[in-house]
Amino acid sequence: MQNIKYKLAIFLAGVFALFLSSCGGIPTGNTSSNTANPQTVGRPGGSLVYRVTSPVKTLNYYMADDEPAVVATLFLMNDTLVEMDHASQKYVPALAETYQTAADGVTVDVTLREGLKFSDGQPLTTSDVEFSLKGAYDKRTGSRIFRDALLINGQEMQTKIIDKRKMQFILPEKVAAVENYLENLAVLPKHALNADFEAGKLGEAWQINADPKIIISSGPFMVDSVQTGERVTLKRNPNYWKKDSAGNQLPYLDAIVLEIVSEANNTFARLRQGTIDVADRIRTSDFAALKTTTESAVKPHDAGPSLGTDHIWFNLNTAKMGGDSLEATPKYKWFSDKRFRRAVSHAIDRQTISNTTLQGLATPIFGFVPAGNRAWLNANLPKTEYDLEKALGILKEAGFAQKDAGGKAELFDGAGNRVEFTMIVPAENEPRKLMAAVIQEDLAKLGMNVTVAPVDFQGLTTRWTTSFDYDAILLGSSLTATDPSGFAGFLTSSGGVHQWRPKQVKPVTEWEAKIDQLFARQAQETDPAARKKTFDEIQTIIAEEMPIVPIVSRHIVSAANAKVGNIATSSVLPYSLWNAEWLFVQQ
Repeated sequence: MQNIKYKLAIFLAGVFALFLSSCGGIPTGNTSSNTANPQTVGRPGGSLVYRVTSPVKTLNYYMADDEPAVVATLFLMNDTLVEMDHASQKYVPALAETYQTAADGVTVDVTLREGLKFSDGQPLTTSDVEFSLKGAYDKRTGSRIFRDALLINGQEMQTKIIDKRKMQFILPEKVAAVENYLENLAVLPKHALNADFEAGKLGEAWQINADPKIIISSGPFMVDSVQTGERVTLKRNPNYWKKDSAGNQLPYLDAIVLEIVSEANNTFARLRQGTIDVADRIRTSDFAALKTTTESAVKPHDAGPSLGTDHIWFNLNTAKMGGDSLEATPKYKWFSDKRFRRAVSHAIDRQTISNTTLQGLATPIFGFVPAGNRAWLNANLPKTEYDLEKALGILKEAGFAQKDAGGKAELFDGAGNRVEFTMIVPAENEPRKLMAAVIQEDLAKLGMNVTVAPVDFQGLTTRWTTSFDYDAILLGSSLTATDPSGFAGFLTSSGGVHQWRPKQVKPVTEWEAKIDQLFARQAQETDPAARKKTFDEIQTIIAEEMPIVPIVSRHIVSAANAKVGNIATSSVLPYSLWNAEWLFVQQ
């Protein structure tokens, strides 16, 4: 089962990524609440400028397929039935006042909040919800990612309208967390878009050069103006449903400007000049500079461990795409022995990488689940401590021998082959290149001769997904929320992002077959405790077999002007804008 976060990964990361949603340990039902995380009562008025790194290409939710467009259309301009409270990593109702999965596991009863309105003042009803789902499913719309995000194992959900506030979703099969789908369905106005839908032109509506007056919103902001290639200005939706604890209508801000600033030096300069108020994922060096400066009005924010990982994997494919066999090669014999992989893991000094190389803005990890995923991380996972003696002992057990070559250690396998291989890193990613240099030095202490080869991301992707022409890759994964369902492509043997050996017709190993079975079980398990136990077991198997060598989860670091109230940067997209309706300008 896939969702928007998984699909968006291909577009949003300069790395392979898994986008997924939801969080575990909660029932598939909830009741009314404006937010699970009380915010400070702010003051209305004012505006802020938020940095985006590339232009917003569309104002049409269905056609959004990159980060700026998704931030604008899914998180700022439109609302969904449920949303994630990033402070607690739990779901709370949004447009839905209540939602509840019935005992049959496939019927979901939804009740909308009373008095909902679109930005033009027209009522928001269950007809709009049904219309929005149909629009996403309609192949004529041409939605690049949202159609797939709302399919359950390739099948469509059905709807039944009871009245203007009550409706049912009928799922094609039982799912573990219906929130995965309800949070991805932006509710759009049928009265404004039905003609486009009937003409099969829904995907052509609301392009970036459309008249802002025709674009109707269900979220906290609506379009005010667009300077193509420069900025998109969103203004306050006067009919938005949320209120603060004092009864004041949200959002507080009159406007949010999405300003395009692609270059990091320019971003840092404009933050300090005050012409940008908030920027997410700033450079580590910029974070350090802001942290040591007391005079600046710009304050750095460390959101803690992200939902991303940095890890190494070795080529476990038995042949290159052209048919050249790899099984008889010395490297395949090394890489396919989990003792070799475990020795490599013990030889990497994660703490030094976290504390020194990445200046304290990373957390060591020991499995495939990132450190920021509090809901699903297996806390009992064994840690592969940094221990060169232990690493060398494991290698000796596997038939390797360390020899002295003029005061320098060299490692050989049992057949007398020198252990040397190339580790590819993305040329565009400075932190990973820095990590690679440390890892190269660490493995040299065992006698391994590792060549670090920076390769552009497109070329790197071709090697591991298509040609299988590589030795090892330092890359990782990137997520935007927590639910196990988004790991499908990574964990299952047939998955396209099963990095070490993708797209298997059938599992090559017994442990991969076991993971396939466990993953299928958790996908339909509705008991949170049982599902957590199954996913913990998957994490344990991966840690034992070690097809990837986990290194760190880097932190999400941002910067914001001190005048911005209620800033609470999240490690999950949309980072500093997850609570945009609560942000305000302080006096």
